Amino acid sequence: MLEGSIRRNLLTTLPALVLLVAMAAITASASPSFLGETNLANLSSRLLPMALATLGQAIVLFAGCIDLSVGSIISLATAVMATLSVPLGWTAVPVSLGIGALCGVVTAAGIDRFRINPLVMSLASAAMIKGVTLLILPSPGGEVDYGFYAVLFESERLLAPPLIITIAVFALATVLFGWSRMGRNIYGYGSDPRAAFARGASPQRVVYSVYVISGVLAAAAGTVLSIRILSGDPLIGDAYTLDTVSAAILGGVALTGGRGNVLGALFAAAALVLINNTFNLLELDTNLQSIAKGLIFILALVFFMRGKAGEA
Repeated sequence: MLEGSIRRNLLTTLPALVLLVAMAAITASASPSFLGETNLANLSSRLLPMALATLGQAIVLFAGCIDLSVGSIISLATAVMATLSVPLGWTAVPVSLGIGALCGVVTAAGIDRFRINPLVMSLASAAMIKGVTLLILPSPGGEVDYGFYAVLFESERLLAPPLIITIAVFALATVLFGWSRMGRNIYGYGSDPRAAFARGASPQRVVYSVYVISGVLAAAAGTVLSIRILSGDPLIGDAYTLDTVSAAILGGVALTGGRGNVLGALFAAAALVLINNTFNLLELDTNLQSIAKGLIFILALVFFMRGKAGEA
């Protein structure tokens, strides 16, 4: 089933790819500094957290669910890193990722055990996680060991750790969700939970898997952000919730589950990062960014919902 849908899934990545190429061409023609090595390195460093968080959101959407706690987990991870990275060193990273996984378990448990709607449960999780974050770090501050920054961001080359990590993570995700049994089970559950169960997929395992993966990836995004700004911020992740949903939908992932692929999510995440970069380089009013992203989200929804209706 999955193999037969590969061509269709790849076609859904085209809108994100077209937007990415168009934005790059427009910005390059309008700003000579766009293709400079410094700006390209800046783009890759900004892409890494956005791509990680979008991948997690896309995986949850593959299963027909949604995760509105992504932004709160990102903020929590920055607070954890700002608090623990100096005394614990690199041990703070697995601690941060483990906390992200725990957040995913809590959300999945509410959905599985108490049959709470995924949107409602993840929204409740977001509120709880934000409260914990504010208890740890009430305002922006703390300190992240500079050694982390030196490893990840000190190089001003395009082919540096941020881009290498992004490519590696998405290559692994492509294999897992394109050719593994886990991927087939998640897509199958998103398409038709009863049919997936009849074929041997465990609904509980699918729900826990996607939310734990999303939690870990959101925490990884927050860890990267904290290293980039060398501190923590209890509100820094707020914008990422809508951005990750927008990027996933633009990348061809269906809100109803069972359709899409990680490559489209990567293209869409890169397009949203490029929109921010374009506004900065062209010195446009940054308040217009939210309007632009909102319009893109609506257009993507209209495009893919019509496409699905056409298929039916």
